[in-house]
Amino acid sequence: MKTIVAGIFFLAVLFSFTFPKRNFSKTTAVYPEVKKDSGFIQKEEAVKLLSQAKYDLGYIPEGRDTTDLYRADIKHSDTIGKYYRMSNGNQLAFIRDIIHPDRNVYVLMEITPKHGILQSEPYDAGNYICCWENKYDGLNRHGNDYFSIKTCGTGSGYCSGELNLFKRFAPQGGNGIYNYIWSTFCVYTDGPALACHLSSTMEIKNDTVTMYYTMEHLRERRNGKYKTVFSEKFDVKYVEREQGWVALDSTKIREFPY
Repeated sequence: MKTIVAGIFFLAVLFSFTFPKRNFSKTTAVYPEVKKDSGFIQKEEAVKLLSQAKYDLGYIPEGRDTTDLYRADIKHSDTIGKYYRMSNGNQLAFIRDIIHPDRNVYVLMEITPKHGILQSEPYDAGNYICCWENKYDGLNRHGNDYFSIKTCGTGSGYCSGELNLFKRFAPQGGNGIYNYIWSTFCVYTDGPALACHLSSTMEIKNDTVTMYYTMEHLRERRNGKYKTVFSEKFDVKYVEREQGWVALDSTKIREFPY
């Protein structure tokens, strides 16, 4: 009897080593086993997804040097992208393209519960992501229906943020909605030039988007800080048309230099 019990115990131990338990990361959050509505994507999972994604590179890979110039400098714990669960059960992921180092783009992907990439499109987030609060701030969800990708405009003493707003997976294109502008030299006076700042909050009701803007003119002080010399609040409603998001009254937003 003791021999039989010892044999069963040995087989149980052997079975546990032969068939290890599956360990799903809670941080990559693309696997369907992770029951979360949103999460972040780290280097290992980002490389796996980007290698499977099929989208127009803008060139023939054989004709360009795509040697990994900086991927080795990215830590495995670094956040490369972000995802949200969609109403259809798939995941919408936005990932920095780190496997093509000669391109400064991000990739939007729709991923099925089977971990297959249903569709993917490149997105230009700007030469310098000055309008992002952090390195994964590009993709955001608004309520239960809308997603946005934030594209930055840059220049000498200039930064702007434009929202590409959509309900389902969509390629980049069409008019966006400005949500942020900073310009160091935008109003010239007899004295020092004034800086301009546009900030906003957004409200979505059905298919109408209302942006609540605050427009400021500021003068730089000797200590490098800015003092507001003029401030105005105004609202702009946007509706979606074939050409993208269109302001119902664009008078005020067009007065701002961008």
